[in-house]
Amino acid sequence: MKKIWIIHNSLHGNSEQISKTIAEGLKTDYNVSLNHIKNLTPEDISKDEPYGLIVATRILAFRSDFEMRGFIKNLDLVATLPIPKVAYFSTHALGWKNMFIKGMKKTLEKASCFEEVCPEYLEAKMEKPEGPAIEGSDAKIRDYIATLRNFLG
Repeated sequence: MKKIWIIHNSLHGNSEQISKTIAEGLKTDYNVSLNHIKNLTPEDISKDEPYGLIVATRILAFRSDFEMRGFIKNLDLVATLPIPKVAYFSTHALGWKNMFIKGMKKTLEKASCFEEVCPEYLEAKMEKPEGPAIEGSDAKIRDYIATLRNFLG
């Protein structure tokens, strides 16, 4: 089974909860590991030689999570083998603007350790920073899992 990592930097639990839902949706076809970036290092992921990586990023102060972007940059420095597939999603409680996610997209596209970045991403809006997700999010998450299955192959 292909190895997939899902990483998050959840503050209020929103990114973690969606990561768990995605992991559950993929676990029948992939060997999925999920963890908070504070509990692992880029070396942990690199030595596992995953086929795919799914990154959950929070939107804070109108920007993609700085800590997560730093984690990805460090992963790029230590990766010994390329990771064939990478995808990402975001959680936020803002009026959505596509520009808020561009920092994460740029970080992933610049990283030489990723062969292909999924062209689609999930944007999950929360009612407030502590959650819950707005109505209709469950269907968007299910659709994103289907997109991931297709992308990961």
